[in-house]
Amino acid sequence: MVGDCVVDALHELGHEVERYTGGGTKAARLGERQAALVICSTTGIGDLPQNVAPLHAELASERPALGQLRYGIVGLGDRNYKESYLGGPKKWDALLAELGAQRVGDRLELDATDHPTPDLDAVAWVKQWVTTLG
Repeated sequence: MVGDCVVDALHELGHEVERYTGGGTKAARLGERQAALVICSTTGIGDLPQNVAPLHAELASERPALGQLRYGIVGLGDRNYKESYLGGPKKWDALLAELGAQRVGDRLELDATDHPTPDLDAVAWVKQWVTTLG
């Protein structure tokens, strides 16, 4: 739901967007991109959702240079799970940084307790975030 709303908002702002919801490195084509926005929740005990875990694993294994990539992170979680809170988004952030990508701005961390409308909060944040891309 958050991803759909963010894609719609980016289209309304005149941006071309490709939504990635699963597959591996060939489908994501991160080496060809200049910007990426990761919207991710956490499952289990700090794990990545099943649809993006293969991409994360392939990137960690293949270790492509992503120095051209600027990225943002929207993390969805519940702070009541203290040890694993935002585990998935934090894993993405760490891996992309290791591969040379440059995060633009702070992570948006949406706690289910404090953000009952994460889609609206993410849209407001992304409208500001895209202005920092230049």
